[in-house]
Amino acid sequence: MKLCAAVIFCVFLGIAFSQDSSSVLLPQDTVSVVKDSVVKDSIVENMVDTTSIGTAFNPFFIDTASTDSAKIKPGLRFFVSAGLQFINFKEGSKFQALLNNIYKEYENDYREDFEGYISPIKQDFETVNLAFPISAGIIWQFNDVHSLGLGVIFLYDNESVILTDKQGETHNFKYTLQAFPIFAEYRLLISPNLITLKNNDYFSLFLRYYWLLPPTRINSSWGSAKADFEPLGNGYGIFLGYRFWEWGGLSVFGEMGYLSLDAKSSTKNGILNSWNLGGISVLIRALF
Repeated sequence: MKLCAAVIFCVFLGIAFSQDSSSVLLPQDTVSVVKDSVVKDSIVENMVDTTSIGTAFNPFFIDTASTDSAKIKPGLRFFVSAGLQFINFKEGSKFQALLNNIYKEYENDYREDFEGYISPIKQDFETVNLAFPISAGIIWQFNDVHSLGLGVIFLYDNESVILTDKQGETHNFKYTLQAFPIFAEYRLLISPNLITLKNNDYFSLFLRYYWLLPPTRINSSWGSAKADFEPLGNGYGIFLGYRFWEWGGLSVFGEMGYLSLDAKSSTKNGILNSWNLGGISVLIRALF
């Protein structure tokens, strides 16, 4: 727009000269005097026009300055993040079914001989799997709007319950989800002129693609399964982030989105052949 303002200024300048130069022809001896007068008048008019143009476009220049200050300077940067993830682990119903079978055995044993014993007690697994993933990585900000990144995540969720038999003895049953995803990331800055919550801060769109490293596995009281490494990847993620704080070279983002992480296992006699560790995720990221 600064270029447009310069062009408009030149157009106004050209019009001013053309209008001044369209006067009636004068004798040769008065040309120099009139010419000097025209030049002086033109300069004064152009100064006025320049002021009016600057005033007209002043709001734009303010927005542009705000946008420039919101952008992250190009270069190599590092990030760390911590968050909350609601894992869409539908396979958890299998572990609940295995737990129910053990509880039925306890109940049958109690019914056969209940005198002097207590009724078995069961604690069910939670229907929602909650994890607190942490991550770290590097980002290459190759211009004001676009960046590429690489990162690694550690995700861990332990679900544990207790069954009490007729003798009052407690038995612990559990399953553990463990994952080590690595991901490639593309970030697109959404201009504050389009959408923002306050000056100098902005939204970003994050697109991520994941690979699950071999330490990804499931351990349980009934067996385990180790995830295979898939060279073509295991899933994707789409996040919307907002930079809500900046100090010096430190920027802090809040992000929310959805990811899908499909794991497959070729473990012989494994507890599961496949499972998904995706779901809705909310996190805080510090970029420095």
